[in-house]
Amino acid sequence: MAERHPAWINGIDAFEARLGAGMPFMTEGKGDALDPIRVRSGIRDSPMNPGQVTLGTNQVTVNPFQAVIADPARPGDGAFLVTLDTLKTLPLQGADPSLSRIDLVLAVVTPDAGIGFEVSILQGQNSATPQRPTVTSTTYLELAEITVRPAGTSATLQDKRRFTGGLGGLLPVRGAGDRPAIAAGSTFIYRLDTGNIEVQRGSGWTVYRPSRGEGWTTPPLENSWVNYGQGYATAAYTRTDDGWVRLRGLIRSGLIDPNGSRSIFTLPVGYRPPMRHLFSVETAPNENARVDVMTSGAVVCLKGNNGWLSLDGISFATY
Repeated sequence: MAERHPAWINGIDAFEARLGAGMPFMTEGKGDALDPIRVRSGIRDSPMNPGQVTLGTNQVTVNPFQAVIADPARPGDGAFLVTLDTLKTLPLQGADPSLSRIDLVLAVVTPDAGIGFEVSILQGQNSATPQRPTVTSTTYLELAEITVRPAGTSATLQDKRRFTGGLGGLLPVRGAGDRPAIAAGSTFIYRLDTGNIEVQRGSGWTVYRPSRGEGWTTPPLENSWVNYGQGYATAAYTRTDDGWVRLRGLIRSGLIDPNGSRSIFTLPVGYRPPMRHLFSVETAPNENARVDVMTSGAVVCLKGNNGWLSLDGISFATY
């Protein structure tokens, strides 16, 4: 039947317990109707490089970690929560005299064997053109790929860890290739290689940039002031999310009033300062001018040259 027993009530089976245990973790998108119950397999990120594999002489070591491992083809079976609680050392088979091979370090869920979970090395075949060995299990995480070259040549290791995250949290990814192809609209990822936070837009991922406020508003100019033109910015104002107002633009031909009663334009309510502000700005011919912004919202030039007057650089808080 479609309905399953609620988690952690009497009478549930192992599958239903795993379904309940996987609920706090991020979902995995495959593009079908079962996506809402899929869980993203991966390591739980933490300090001390969880699950990191280090290559040594004829051995590798694996850092302790906790992870979620789910079968992507059988989401209804629920996810397994696994733990490696101490550093583990694994022997690495010696190199062939002339051929290379590729080994995989895996964390595999084995429900019907031993304790049901094992971190081990899957050894590849020696070849002049080595291929990755085939993993037959469907409930596993790949931790590292090791290329063992002919004797006398150093082996190399590639980090293949995959991370998961809690619902509503940041999903750590090692790079562009580790980003989910399909993700919930609320998913944010943290790129471990670039340090950027990204969000999915359409079918691709882009660096997340929070809203920086409204667009620019062009006010009606007063007292004979007009925009300078010739490609220079028109007079305008904007307000950022944190309550700061910025002005811009190059204007000319208006009235300069030492008494501060003839405005260039007037800012609306919500864009006005709680106190009067005085600003030093540029004016023709490359000299200083004075522009004040009043609590009434009036923007006034008290000193300057109306050959041209710049409003660039004027900013103030509305609180």
